[in-house]
Amino acid sequence: MSNDIKIIYDFDFRLIREYFSSLERQGPGSPQVTLQALSFVDNLTENSQIADIGCGTGGQTMTLAQNAPGKITAIELSLEYIEKLNENSQHLNLQDKVRGIVGSMDNLPF
Repeated sequence: MSNDIKIIYDFDFRLIREYFSSLERQGPGSPQVTLQALSFVDNLTENSQIADIGCGTGGQTMTLAQNAPGKITAIELSLEYIEKLNENSQHLNLQDKVRGIVGSMDNLPF
């Protein structure tokens, strides 16, 4: 094997984060797809606790918050993404429904 082969860990994650931070979503999907996925979930109430793991800057999180009862904990590795998510939730007056926290899916706080 050649020493020229690179793996994902060789890339500067900051560059990737910076590029994707300007986009509404940092992954595939759309508001319509989020709503379709939400339509498969029954029995959500104002007491429901929803986790959005790998939320990015919150594209799907805001759609969920606007269309589902309950509270959402949005978890992302990037502090910059969480700061933008929290700004977006305040701008949309959803700060009482959405709480963004920095964390990893392999070490959840609940």
